[in-house]
Amino acid sequence: MDNRPKLNKMKKQPLSSGQSLIETLCVLVIVAILCGMGATSFQRMQTNIQVHMAAEDMLNAVLTARTQALRRESRVTLCVANVSQTTLSCAPASAGTSTNFQASWQQGWLMFEDNNHNGLWDAGELLLQQHAALNERVWAQGNATVNRYISFGASGRSLALNGAFQAGTLSFCEAQNRQAQGWVLVINAVGRPRLERSSMNACP
Repeated sequence: MDNRPKLNKMKKQPLSSGQSLIETLCVLVIVAILCGMGATSFQRMQTNIQVHMAAEDMLNAVLTARTQALRRESRVTLCVANVSQTTLSCAPASAGTSTNFQASWQQGWLMFEDNNHNGLWDAGELLLQQHAALNERVWAQGNATVNRYISFGASGRSLALNGAFQAGTLSFCEAQNRQAQGWVLVINAVGRPRLERSSMNACP
């Protein structure tokens, strides 16, 4: 019989695998980069939605103005709102060429019954709609024929102030984006609008 004392066998404990400070910092840097990329993507998506909504609002305004002209059998005009004045008014007639004031649909717009056919909302003329200025990240600009106003005669045709047909395009894009994806609102010679997705070389 073996009378030697038995030694208690010690159980091996697993070694702790803790992270070093450098590893922790690396993880934090990666998380920060991913969060930054996510925030930028979300902001860009939000801006794209705002640009699209602005273009849709303008399309609806043009359709409404045309419908109102037909219903009232009178000229109905949309004009760029004048933000340089404290009182509500249209951008001045020289806005498209003046170096002191450049009209932009980003400023918002007014819709009114244009009884004297001058493209300006005057005293006594019925205001049908007012749209506030667009988000500062959205740029909206019309070409030379529709840079200040869009007008419809009693027949529903788009008309310039001299009575000629009025056709043109309005561009909507993200402000100060050099390779912008935006929208173009096209108004044809009979006043029918359509909205198209468009790539732009640069957005002001």
